[in-house]
This record gives sequence, structure tokens and C-alpha cells, in this order.
Amino acid sequence: MEGRRYERVSEAIRLELTEMISYELEDPRLEGIEVTDVQVAPDMKKVAVTVHIPAQGDAAERVIDVLKSAKGYLRKELAARIDLFHTPEIYFNSALNLGPKERVQHILKRIERGRPRQ
Repeated sequence: MEGRRYERVSEAIRLELTEMISYELEDPRLEGIEVTDVQVAPDMKKVAVTVHIPAQGDAAERVIDVLKSAKGYLRKELAARIDLFHTPEIYFNSALNLGPKERVQHILKRIERGRPRQ
């Protein structure tokens, strides 16, 4: 039962962050960014958000920096949109940092949880 709750919360956070990043943040560097995965910590106080960045190298690092600088706004909006006891702290990482082996393991984990990539 608890596992299902984590799935629901992570999916709700993923949908809201996708909408906020795509439509509400007006930074041209964020074009084409896709939220691929959200992992909620067992205590629900931290969220690891994996984003797919079409850019390579320094441009990808700048995109992560932009997302980190917008973290306060995103967390505040998340608190207003999703009814949780504590609003989790958001940590961003890039899907580009995964090697081929890690990427396959990540995809297999998503399949096991019943959430294949769209």
C-alpha cells in the first residue's frame, strides 16, 4: 500500500513539474526539457527529479543551473498545487549523466514499477 502512495505522489509531482517547466518558466534555455523521472524519498522530504536535456556539454550544465535557481519558485507552486503534509526539497539531475548500463537499469526499474517512458 505504501509503495502505491509513493508512485501516486511521484507521478503527480512529475506531471506538475512538467507543466511548470514547459509553460510557466519563460527561460529560452529550457526549451525541449522533459521531466523523465521523479523519485520520492521514503520520508517524502526529498525528491530527485531526472530531466532529459537535448543540449550537450556546458549547455546541459547551464540548464541544470537554471532549474536549480528556479527551485524555490517550483517548490512554492508545487505546495499550492499538491496537497502534501511537507513540500519536498527538489534536487535536479540530468539524464545525460547516465551511461548506457545505468540507462538500461533505469528503464528496467521503470518497467518493473509499471511506468514505462512515454
